[in-house]
Amino acid sequence: MECMDWIGYLLALVSMVSLSFVGILSKLAERRGCSPLATTSVVLAASTVMMLIYGVVTRSGFEPPGTVVAIALVFGVITTLAFWVFLYGIRFGKISTSWVVISLSAVVPTILSTVIYRERVGWRKFVVLTLVVIAVLLLWKDVQAESRKAERGIAPPSIPTNP
Repeated sequence: MECMDWIGYLLALVSMVSLSFVGILSKLAERRGCSPLATTSVVLAASTVMMLIYGVVTRSGFEPPGTVVAIALVFGVITTLAFWVFLYGIRFGKISTSWVVISLSAVVPTILSTVIYRERVGWRKFVVLTLVVIAVLLLWKDVQAESRKAERGIAPPSIPTNP
């Protein structure tokens, strides 16, 4: 296996772990009474600082064209809005629904990218994409079961908000 393959797998693993921590810390912040907007601001500010540190340490000299900066700003605002809505949904206890949406936000572009750019899909990529789709479907099924229980008046187990 080539070095670039390992880097790709490592970055995918770091991404999964990081997103998991963001979810856990977001729920913790919500339980402590932090507003979703404040939580989103801190997360995005921290990522900005980390990218600046990376640029300074590696001396990358990365100077994107104005078009790229404009596109990045527009999608940065959209990302902020999406993350804020995700955190706002957690406040209402619908974390499973929020995670279905977050999962779909990664699955849909991946599949579209594969189709539009005619990327070669080997057996490993196919297995991974299939497992991701199955996981999203299972999450969706869980959300449906939760909704049916709520309609019948069966409350989910409560989690104490303050120790």
